[in-house]
Amino acid sequence: MQKRAFTLIELLVVIAIIAILAAILFPVFAQAREKARQTQCLSNCRQLAIATQAYAQDYDETFLTLWFYVNEDRQRNPLYQRYSYFLWAPLLFPYIKNKDVFRCPSGPTYPPSFQGGPPEDNYIVNLGYNEYIFRGVEIQGLGNPTFARLSSFQAELTQIALIADSALGGWFHDWGNRDGPQLPIPGEHPQWGMHRLKCANGYWGRRGAFGECTHRHLDGGANIVYCDGHAQFMPGKRIRGGTDMPCESPVVDPRKPMCP
Repeated sequence: MQKRAFTLIELLVVIAIIAILAAILFPVFAQAREKARQTQCLSNCRQLAIATQAYAQDYDETFLTLWFYVNEDRQRNPLYQRYSYFLWAPLLFPYIKNKDVFRCPSGPTYPPSFQGGPPEDNYIVNLGYNEYIFRGVEIQGLGNPTFARLSSFQAELTQIALIADSALGGWFHDWGNRDGPQLPIPGEHPQWGMHRLKCANGYWGRRGAFGECTHRHLDGGANIVYCDGHAQFMPGKRIRGGTDMPCESPVVDPRKPMCP
């Protein structure tokens, strides 16, 4: 019996079906892979949450603070000269003993935004520390960032972000609309300033008249460690606020209320 071979048309149909299936499945696989990375990043944040609480207990319920920030003293401090904006990582390291915890699998690793420190003690850091809390003693009305002090503001400790996915591995803030090229982000309020959280893989580029918002996680969400010691993922659609806005979600400036 003579074997029947595939015709060219049949072969092309099979190839087309495989291509269609690949086009359908590859995005699904990519999303599943990113979800796994997001989960690992959140696991790292939970370890950092435990470390920050342990640090605070050792220092009379005071959060990690750059105590020499005031009056540009940081520029003369040897520790700051060695680690610059990444300083919070080596200060918290004794409570973790694992540098990989400061990394997010979905985050970039290139310097100077995500890598710093001296060659013998280099850190890759994709997460930032709340600059308001880091500079608490310098900011009017904020004072020494203790549990009691932060609890006296409108926002609750469960709502104030302490550590989060950040476009700079040093610290994050809520004035992204005034940072870098001062360009707005497409689809966001002109005064929206939460660039470092939602655009955690970068936002200083240019796209027409707008900044380039490069999301780290799906839909621009961010993993966040809160001042009460819990860590949670916040979807991008819930991230709101900025230095010119009346409320924030999550709260970055502790003196503001949480957005309803």
